[in-house]
This record gives sequence, C-alpha cells and structure tokens, in this order.
Amino acid sequence: MSYNRPELREKIEKWFELHADEMIKDLGRIISVKSVKSQAAAGAPYGKGSRASIDLARAMLERRGYAVSMYKDMIISADIGPGFPKMGILAHLDVVPEGEGWDSDPFEMVIKNGRIYGRGATDNKGPSVAAMYAMYCANDLCPELRHGFRLLLGSGEECGCEDITQYLAENKPPAHVFTPDAEYPIVNVEKGRLAPFFEAYWERDTSLPRIVSLIGGKTLNVVPNRAEAVIEGFSLDDVLGFCSDFSAATGASISAVDDGGRLLVVSEGVATHAAMPQHGVNAQTALIKMLSSMPFASSKGFEYIRALNRLFPHGDYLGKAFGIAMSDQIAGELTLSFGVIRFSEYELSGNFDSRTPACADDVDLPGMTRSAFEREGFLVKSLSTTKAHHTPEGDPFVQTLLGIYEHYTGRPRNCLAVGGQTYVHSIPGGVAFGCAMPGAGNNIHGANEFISIEDLLVSAKMFAHAILETCG
Repeated sequence: MSYNRPELREKIEKWFELHADEMIKDLGRIISVKSVKSQAAAGAPYGKGSRASIDLARAMLERRGYAVSMYKDMIISADIGPGFPKMGILAHLDVVPEGEGWDSDPFEMVIKNGRIYGRGATDNKGPSVAAMYAMYCANDLCPELRHGFRLLLGSGEECGCEDITQYLAENKPPAHVFTPDAEYPIVNVEKGRLAPFFEAYWERDTSLPRIVSLIGGKTLNVVPNRAEAVIEGFSLDDVLGFCSDFSAATGASISAVDDGGRLLVVSEGVATHAAMPQHGVNAQTALIKMLSSMPFASSKGFEYIRALNRLFPHGDYLGKAFGIAMSDQIAGELTLSFGVIRFSEYELSGNFDSRTPACADDVDLPGMTRSAFEREGFLVKSLSTTKAHHTPEGDPFVQTLLGIYEHYTGRPRNCLAVGGQTYVHSIPGGVAFGCAMPGAGNNIHGANEFISIEDLLVSAKMFAHAILETCG
C-alpha cells in the first residue's frame, strides 16, 4: 500500500531534521503552563491555567500563519486543505494534578537521558505538539492538499470530556479521526465507565480509640498514591507495629507520627491511571485495610470504615468483592479503582472509577452498584455511566494507521482494548493512535511522567504521513 512509499518518508524525515529542536522548545513552553482544572472564571470554564494552555497553542499556530477558531473558550481548531476536513486529530492540553514524588518541577521541562520529563509530556501535551508539527510538515510538503485536515486541541479532557461532548453536539467530526492519547499500535476498543459518588452520615461519637478523619485521593481517574488518617486513643508504639505489618501486607509504605496528642497515619502508594489500577498501589485501600483491623471502639463511623474494606479490599482491581466483576472477548475485564475518600467525625463521601467491558451494557450495572452500596448502608448521590466504544480492526483508516506504524517502527501491528476513554469515544470510527510505545512505561498520571525524544519524533512523523496519506 502507498504508506510504504520510502520517498515520502524521506521527505518527512528531512523536514523534522530541520524542525525537531523547535518542536521540543514549543513543548517546553506548553509544559510550563499548569493546566490543571481549577475554579471556573470568565472565559475559562476549566480555570485560568487550562485556558492559558489553549491560548498559548493558539498563539503558536497563529505565529505560523494559521487561522484558529475558538469554541466556547474550551477548544481551538485549525484547518488546512480544501473543503470539509476528511481527517482530524483530537488532543488535549489539560493535565491531571502533579501529585507527589517528582524528582524535578513537574511544570518545567527537563531533558535527561534522551527523555523529556514534565506533567503532560505523554498525556497529552507532547502528542498535541507532535500533531501541530505534523500539520506544519504536511502543509509545507503539500501546500495543495486534495482534502481538508483539522487539528482540535481541548482543555477539559481530564475532567470528563465535557468540552468535546459540547463541540460534537454542534459540529460534525471529520470522516476519519484519531487521538494520540493512548498507546501504540492502535486502540480500537475503549471500555465504558461507571463512576458513582456515595456518602453516609451518623451522629458524632467520641468513644476511644477512634478515627477522627481519613482523607485519600484527589482525582477520580487517578489511583491515589497518598492517604492519611488522624486517630486517637492508641500509643504510637502500638500503631507503628500495625504500620509495619500492613506495609508488608499491602505494598504501601505506612507510617505514623505523634501530632499533638493524636496520631497522624500516612499511607504512600504508587499512582497510576484509574483505567490501569493493577499497575499502581492504592494508598487509601491499604490504609483502610489497616484501620479496619485495629481495635477501635464500636461506632457507626468505624462500621462504615469496615464496610469500605469489605467493598474495596486492597488488591481487588476487578470489582469481585463489590459484586460487579465481568469480562468479554472484545474489551476484557472490568476494572475498579477506589479513587477518593473523605471521612470526618460524622460523615463520609467517596467515589470509584470503574472501566467496563461491552457486556456491561447488557446488564443493569447501575442497579447492581446501588444495591451493593445500600446493603452496607451507603447512599448513592450520583452515578454516571458511558458505554464501550469499538471500531472494527478491518476499517480502512485503521489499516492505514497500522501500516504506517509498522513502516516507521518495524514493530508488529495489532489493535488493543483499553480502559481509558478518550476524545474519540463517541465518534463512530474513531481510534487512538499513540503516543505511548509498547513497554515504554511513561508514568502517565504519576510522578516523573516522560516521553522519549525518539518516540515523540517518530510519532510526529507518523502523524504527518497519515495526514498526507489521507488528505494529500
């Protein structure tokens, strides 16, 4: 097929030899913007940082002479070529919170041993810049494309994709679309999602020993790498013994210190994307496991802690204890990440993030979830769901991207199913193409997120080839 044309690849390679340093410099500028969702403001529905990220990208595009459109202060777009776009790339410039454990400033690009470090290096600022430069390359090599191409860059992907949802409600997507927001070779199956918010209330009870507070997690779609509890009524030596035992049992690092007569117990785990909970160590389930085993005074609050341990036992990433484990041949197993907990002397609230296979669409998963919570005395305040997404492997655009990947990397071509949801989840025929190479371990959503310069460059080259193959 034509994507194996060595003469086209040679032209693309030469173009990036001239522009690679500039691309990396622009990535550094975008990484420096702390585009984490914050309080909405005028003209900034996801906060000033997220708005600043798309404003910066807009300035970069306009600097090169491209006309840029803004949609509801959420998404920017730029087109090349004639007519309605035949192909599009959708990426996002917002990022998850930085979290703890970084070896450098997460919002300052650091280049070390051929890697670019910084929050968003892989998810999804690096791929966004690669897509921008792929468009530049395609336009320079073929100023008169036969079909149009559109680049869309959003600012609300990490907080629920409301930006692209609104955009697609009013705008038709290009015929062929991919997002560089997952893994290579191609993700053609994205699981659905179940995300309930639950709570419980009780009368304050000061009987000792007791749990005064418990806080874990910051963001629903991240496996929490830190949780902490304040307790009283135990000696420090006794609690340190529990910490040692449960650190060994859970893989988390649990410690305790005297905090003015009370004890502060801290659990530290390993953060990862909630779609891949098996790759992390959930700090809050580890801490709940320890607390539920300790001889606290009988109280309603402590009963709820033990109930949480029954519903979300440490190490159960498949929802078995919760009663919702299931799998199918298309998407694989359901996964579950207990993401956030807030516990005080008289109330608690929390949520979990479950990525669901296609078979979940055939059962009453919301009803099963509510029943499990209600059996333990919790109230479900809200519950959101989405269905699984599937683009057949035989789709011609999928085959084109797979061929380009094989041509540039020499790696086997195949399709993948993942738990993460991307901007293309509701777009028929949409797939994810990159930018994480197999086995790269880019620390997405964790500390020291990175992308190798080699992977970033080959991604940009493949994107340019895809644009020219489809539109040029």
